[in-house]
Amino acid sequence: MSHGALDPSLARHLARIEAYVRHSGLQPVPPGRTDLRRALAAFMEMRTPALLDAWLEDVGPVLAIPEADWPEIKADQTAAVIRWARHVADPSNIETYLFLRAHTRRGFIGRFPASRFLAAQMRFVDHLADDIRREYAGDPQRTAELLSLLRQEFQARVLHITDFFVEAREEELLEQEASYRRAIDRAPACILMVDAASGIVFGANQVAERLLGYGRTMLVGRTLGELHPPSDRAHAAALWQVALERGHASGLLAAGIAHELRNPLAIVMNALYDLRQILDGQNPEAAEDLRIAEEEIERAQAIIKNLLEFSRESGAELERLDVNDLLSRTLQLMQKHLQNNGVRVTTELGPIPPCLANVNAMRQIFLNLITNAVQAMPEGGELMLRTALVGENRIRLDVRDTGVGIPREHLQDIFNPFYTTKAPGQGTGLGLSVVHSILQRYQGEIQVTSEVGAGTTFTIELPCQCHFEAD
Repeated sequence: MSHGALDPSLARHLARIEAYVRHSGLQPVPPGRTDLRRALAAFMEMRTPALLDAWLEDVGPVLAIPEADWPEIKADQTAAVIRWARHVADPSNIETYLFLRAHTRRGFIGRFPASRFLAAQMRFVDHLADDIRREYAGDPQRTAELLSLLRQEFQARVLHITDFFVEAREEELLEQEASYRRAIDRAPACILMVDAASGIVFGANQVAERLLGYGRTMLVGRTLGELHPPSDRAHAAALWQVALERGHASGLLAAGIAHELRNPLAIVMNALYDLRQILDGQNPEAAEDLRIAEEEIERAQAIIKNLLEFSRESGAELERLDVNDLLSRTLQLMQKHLQNNGVRVTTELGPIPPCLANVNAMRQIFLNLITNAVQAMPEGGELMLRTALVGENRIRLDVRDTGVGIPREHLQDIFNPFYTTKAPGQGTGLGLSVVHSILQRYQGEIQVTSEVGAGTTFTIELPCQCHFEAD
C-alpha cells in the first residue's frame, strides 16, 4: 500500500519515522535482506503461540490484568504479532500500523497509559529473542543477524506507537477543548473568559450576551470592570483580586449561592410538612400537589449538594482510607435501593493498600456512579464492581452495568456540567461532572466505554500515596 493512498496525516507520520530510522543509525540491516526478513517473520508466526502463556504470566500480575481476560489478550496479541510479522517480511505492508493507529485513538489500547502497552510489548520481544537464541544456539552468525533485525524492527515500532499515542492524546485534548467550549456556551449561567494579567475579556457565552445586552464581538476587548454597574465595581474588583491570588473565585461563588439557597428551601420544606399535617389526607388533589412540591425541593437540594461538592477546596480532610471497605459500606447503604430496582450486584475486590483521600469525596464518587448505573437499567440488570492494584502505586475501580448504554456521539459530553441524557426531572447533569472534578483533584482519571443496548463500564484509576507506608 503506497503512502499516497493513505490519509495525509498518517502518510506524513510513516514518512517521518522511516526517514528518522534511516538517517539515525537505527537501520543496521539493509532493506534488501529479504531472505532475513522472511526468516524472522516466519519464526515470529511459528513461535508466538508457544510464547504467549509465559508472557502473560509475566505481564498479567504486574499490569493487574484479571486472569479472566487472559484468553482475549492472548488472541489479540497473536493477531498483532502476525500483522507485525507481515510488515517485517514486507515493509510496504503497513496493516499493523493502520491497526495500531486506530486503536490508540478509539480502541482497547487507548484506554491505558502508553507505558503499560509498551512495557508488555518489550517483555514479549524479550521472550522472542530468548527463543531465537535457543533455536540457533549452534549458529552464532544467524543468531546475531536475526536479533539485530528484531531489535531494529522493534525500535521502529516503538517510535510509531509513541507517536500514535501522542497524536491520540492531542486529538483527545482538541475534542475536550471543543466539548468544554460547547458546554460553556450552553451553560445556564453568564460566563466570561478574562485574561488574568490585563483583565480584558476575550470570550463570552450565549447567556452572557443575552444578559449583558452585547454581542460577543462587542464584549471582547472590554475590561471586566466596565461590564459592572459603577456601584458594584469595587466589589467585583475585590473578587477579581481574590481569584488572582487563590487561583479561583467562581467555586466560592457556587458555594455561596448554594448556602444561600439551602436556608429558604429548608423553610419551604418545613412549611410543606405543616400543610401536610393540616390536610391529613382530606384533600387528595392538594396532597398530590404537596408531594410534587416536596420532590422538586429534594431535587433542588440534591443540586445544591452537588454544587457544594463541586466547589469544595482540594486539600480538605485527607486520611488513610480503605477503598474496598468504603465501597462495601456504600453498597450496604444502597442495598434496598438496588433491590427495589431489580439490580443484582457482584463484586471482585482485589487486595489494595490504604489510600490517602477524603472519605466524603470518595463516597460521593461511589454513590454517583452506582446511582448512574441503576438509572441506566430501568428494567433491572447486573452491576459489577471490581477493584485492583495497578502497578505499585495506583488502584483501579471498574463499575460495569448491563443497561441501555450511551451512544458514541454522547460520550465526549457526559462529564460536562449540566449535560444529561435523562428525561426532565430525572437528572441534573452534575453527577458525572462532580465525579470528574473530584478525580482531577486527587490526580485520578476516569474513562468510559459503552455499547448501546449492552451496557457501560466506567474505569477509575487513582494514585495510592499510602502504598509504601502500608507495606
